Parts: sequence; C-alpha cells; structure tokens
Amino acid sequence: MIEHYPSQALSGLMLAIATILLLAWARWRSRPTLPLPPGPPSEFLLGHSRVIPKENAAAVYAKWSKEYNSDIIHVRSLGRSTVVLNSADVARDILDKKGANFCDRPRFTLLEVKLLQTSFSNTNVRQWHSLQITEARRTIRNILKKPKTWETSLRRLAVAIVLQVSYGTQVLEDDDPYIQIANDAMYATGNGGVPANIRYFPDCIVRDWSLRFARQWRWAIKKLHDVPFAAAQAEYHRDDHHRNTSLAHHLLREYKDKEFRGQEQQWSLDDIKGAAGAVFIAGADTTWATCVIFVLNMVLHPEIQEKAQQELDAVIGTDRLPDFSDRPALVYIEHIVQEIYRWSPLAPLGIPHKSLHDDIYKGMLIPKGWGGYLISTRTVVYANAYAMAHDERVYKNPHDFNPDRYEAGEPFPVGNFGFGRRVCVGRFLADNSVWIMVATMSSVLRFCKKMSSDGKPIEPRVRFTNGGTWYIISTVPMACFTLTHSL
Repeated sequence: MIEHYPSQALSGLMLAIATILLLAWARWRSRPTLPLPPGPPSEFLLGHSRVIPKENAAAVYAKWSKEYNSDIIHVRSLGRSTVVLNSADVARDILDKKGANFCDRPRFTLLEVKLLQTSFSNTNVRQWHSLQITEARRTIRNILKKPKTWETSLRRLAVAIVLQVSYGTQVLEDDDPYIQIANDAMYATGNGGVPANIRYFPDCIVRDWSLRFARQWRWAIKKLHDVPFAAAQAEYHRDDHHRNTSLAHHLLREYKDKEFRGQEQQWSLDDIKGAAGAVFIAGADTTWATCVIFVLNMVLHPEIQEKAQQELDAVIGTDRLPDFSDRPALVYIEHIVQEIYRWSPLAPLGIPHKSLHDDIYKGMLIPKGWGGYLISTRTVVYANAYAMAHDERVYKNPHDFNPDRYEAGEPFPVGNFGFGRRVCVGRFLADNSVWIMVATMSSVLRFCKKMSSDGKPIEPRVRFTNGGTWYIISTVPMACFTLTHSL
C-alpha cells in the first residue's frame, strides 16, 4: 500500500531545513553596521550555541568579561543576540538611564506602574511590619520545637508573609498545603529556564534539558497562580470580604466595581491573577533562600554571630526583641543582610530585558533583533548580578563572607532586585522580611554545626541549582540551634 503522508523522519528533515534557512536569513538580515560587544569565537549558523554555558552561566560570563576586557559580552544562538552586562556602572547606564528601550511588556508594565509599584512602595509596605514581626517570632518558636525541620519553618515564614499580602490567606503550620505548592513552584523556577527563541520547538528538535524540564514542570507554576486566586475569588463573595486588604482582593473589588458600573476595565482577571502570583512566587523564593544563606554563614562564622549578638544587646538590651524602629541603629545587622545579598545573589543573571530598538553604547551596537512567532531574535539583555557582586575592582576578596567590608567603605551591592523598569516591585517587602528574620534569629538563637555520632562537627555543604534563580539544597545536616534569650 502506498503511503500518502510524509514520514516522521521526512517531516523532521523538512523542519530542520526550514529552520536552517530561517536562521541563515536572520543572520543575513541582522548584519551589524557597528561592532558588537566582544565574546568568544562563533560558528556559522550555530553562532555560540555550543559554548553558551549551561552550568554556572553567571560565573562563566564574568570570566569572559575579564578575558575580553569588556564589561559587556555578546553571544548569539539560533539567530538571537544575548548581551550580558557585567558591571554596575554599565547596567545603570543601559538599563536605568535607557530603561524605556529595554522593557517589552507594556501591558504588565502599566499594571506595575499604576498599582504594584504604588502598593509595594517603601512607604506602603510598612503596613505589613506587624505581620512580619509576628511571623518571624512564630518561626523561631517552630524552629525550637522542631529543629530538624528548620528549613521547612523558614519556608513557612516566607510563604505566610507573601500569601497574606497577596491573597489575605493565613499559613500557620509548617505542613500547610500552600507550602508544598510554593515548594513545587520554586523547584520549577530554580532548576529550569526556557530559551525564549526555541520555546515553540518540539522536544525532538531541541534536546535542551532546561527546556524539557520547564515544560514538564509548568503545571507547578500554573497551580501556584490558580489555587490561591480561586480561593480569593470564592472568599470575595463572603459578606466580610471588604476587610481583606490583600493585593488580590483590592484588585478584585476594583474589577467588580467597574463591571457593575459598566466601565472599561484596565486589566483582566488573568492580569490580576498574574500580578498576585508573581508577588507570591518571587517573595516566597527570595525570602526563604536568603534566610538559609544567613544560617549557613552563621554556622560557618561564629565570630560574626557573636558580634551581631553584642550589637543587639548594646542597642536594645535583653528584655525585648528587635523591631523595625531599631533598624537604623543596628548597623552590623544591616551589614550582615547586605553581605548575604552580595555573597550569593539569588538571581545571578537577573531578570531578562529585551531591546525594542537598536542602541549604541560606547561605540558598540546592542541590536534590537526582530520578533517572530516561531523564532524571535529580539535581543535579550542580562545584568550579571553575580559579576557585580564579585567584582575585584569593587570588593576585596569578594568570595569571602565579610560584613566588615562595608565599615571599611565598600559599597552595598546593587542589582540583586534588578535594574530599570524590570526592577522587582516587591523588593522593599522582601528586604523587610529578611531583615526582621535576621535580626530576630540573631537576637535569640545561637547557631552551631551539627555533630556526628562520634562527636565531631559536621561541615555544612550546600549546592545551588542551575535555574534563573539559586535553589539551595543541603547535602548534609547544616545547623543546630540553642536559645540565648527568651521569646
């Protein structure tokens, strides 16, 4: 019998040929008239596809920055340019001063500017101070009751704060179902990353592990957005819903009011769900991971926790716990928080920006690329927070955890929460959560290494996964805790 349909192999071959032709056309169309930023040697059609790092990308780009004596590095893959900014000055010049050219999400930007940036301003987030203090102290009690599951207690802290802020939902116990939802989403974002120029290709064509991982775990991101928002919508119909001051309820009230009046909506229900979900996952991820890094370094550096304890005793005494009014006076605690941010940036390559127009910086071209449905070659720009935090021109012995460096005049790190119009809108809320947890733990706990069965201290070890954000995994029991002051 004659087969009238092309075989799978023939279909794959035709798709491969079409892809090659499209990439060749894109390469011809995007020939630069000015020099591009430097980078490693490229191959015809493939560009830098075979040398673009799949592991520790931020560190590799930082290494290339030194090798090519340039704070800007350029690579190309599948017709798309990627530009990596490896110094704070360059990132400010390009992403802050020219931010309008490096933000390609006008609809969500409108939502951010009109609502999120106002709701999460440094002034407005003060309304959540009492919540953050309450949750920090509850976390200490949970850790003391179950010291072996201290990481879970820190996860609960992070989830409890952002869930209350985003949806008005309380999380009181370490085994709450919302914690597992957040864990799955953090695992998904921390272990995979989707190259945007190949996201529509089938797995049989693109065998990139991170792409397959992202597709397999997309359900986790969807669940994190869907479940709490559905609960918020259900709660909205209760008589006392007006008492809920969370982001989702505020937006739902505004949406329903305009719907009742027949007025045009500024944003859809999907926009509201996306905004609340973004706050949820970003806040839960960064707060938990930052607190874990704090515990790790206190275990490794008992002299630092001793100095922190001395400052706390001198400033606030031993008859109460720290609150936000103490922050200006607790200088060393502030230095510890800033050193946590610098020592291990949680988003090493930051948030990707896309170029809307060609840009020229110091005689080098940052091309805009072009947009397509199957393949987009719009240039992606990253601010390498890892490179900035470990810049030897700025920081002495940058790989050492040393809060004293700031007393010596070294600057606080920049870029941990992004640059330009894609700076994290929840940065003030997240920073407050981290600060109160660091101050409270330093005030009442002493950290020590776990002991083995033969009485020897166990050296803590952690590893970081390869996603867009660090996802921390303890490979051995890391810490033990003793109470130094009463709660």
